[in-house]
Amino acid sequence: MVRKQRRTSTWALVVWGLVVLAAGLGVGFLLGNRGCGRREAPARTAPSREGPTHPLPGAHPRAARPAGHPAPSLPKLALVIDDLGYMPPELVTRLCSLPIPLTVAVLPYQEYSRESAEIAHRMGKQVMLHLPMEPIGYPAPGRDPGPNAILYNLPESEVRRRVRMALEAVPFRAGVNNHMGSRITPDRTRMTWVLQEIKASHCFFVDSRTEKDSVAYAVAEQLGVPAVQRKVFLDDDKSFAAESQQWDRALALARKDGSVLMIGHIYPETVGALEKLVPRAEGQVQFVTAGELAH
Repeated sequence: MVRKQRRTSTWALVVWGLVVLAAGLGVGFLLGNRGCGRREAPARTAPSREGPTHPLPGAHPRAARPAGHPAPSLPKLALVIDDLGYMPPELVTRLCSLPIPLTVAVLPYQEYSRESAEIAHRMGKQVMLHLPMEPIGYPAPGRDPGPNAILYNLPESEVRRRVRMALEAVPFRAGVNNHMGSRITPDRTRMTWVLQEIKASHCFFVDSRTEKDSVAYAVAEQLGVPAVQRKVFLDDDKSFAAESQQWDRALALARKDGSVLMIGHIYPETVGALEKLVPRAEGQVQFVTAGELAH
């Protein structure tokens, strides 16, 4: 009887051992598969060192450009159109329909000043205040800068008041440039008064360079006002041949210096010329606002 019980116990132990062994092999197989899954996942999702053969849907084309070959940058051209405010809104709308970034300079206190600024802003163009300043020869005929202009003989307090008043008269203004001003821009003291008020309004400044001896840009730099200077006048002569020549001159300066700011005026002839000249510049320059060149 004792031998029979020992034989039975031995078989039971053998069976139990086989069950445990089978269970252990099953668990090991499952764990092994899970571990391989974690190791393989990065290999499936990691990008190739050479980059994808085709750009991902919706990706910018430059995303597929090989490393070490940056996209060539075009020279920058900022176009400023002065004297908005007295011309009818229809011409302003036509100007602002040009399919490029541009900046408009709006005279204060004119019949269409506010409406012109609103049209330009609504159509995505940058707005500046075109600040009236005394020219050399004032008050001779044709030398009147307009109402509430910055005049040479005004005391400091009145100059500052007039700058603030003009800033408030033009909505959406991001910057300021001078209208006329050949008597004021060469004067460091008066330009300091003007530019301190412009700085307080968080505006940039464009020196229109109506006077070769202007110190306006230099004073702006000293005061920390972002500023840029005009390099080309587009339409001193309003004929298309002359404007085309000035346009080409601006393109050449942009290529030479990397950027250029050109000023024109809201004449019907100039708007008509721009409708022809702008498409001609495609691929030659990058159009930007005046504010983008101010530093």
